[in-house]
Amino acid sequence: MSNQILRRAGLFGASASAAVVASVATAGPASAEVPNGWPVAEEMTASGLLLLILLIPVIATVVISLVVLLPGVLRGEGLLPKPHKPDNDNLPATH
Repeated sequence: MSNQILRRAGLFGASASAAVVASVATAGPASAEVPNGWPVAEEMTASGLLLLILLIPVIATVVISLVVLLPGVLRGEGLLPKPHKPDNDNLPATH
């Protein structure tokens, strides 16, 4: 029985290796040239990079937070959860 398992594992490993080698061998090099007729992109400035990396995610976070929190605030629930008041019915009498 273990011989059969080893044979299947070897067959699976060989098949997986062949698939990886075939996909790598047949992959052509990527062409990084701009197609004819397309405008050439300008260099990105530092302020553009900061806008892309910092400002856009911060704005998205604020918008998502408002979408989630605003309905509860408008209903009067507030931003913080209300403190839980435990029921004293389950406690023994302390006379």
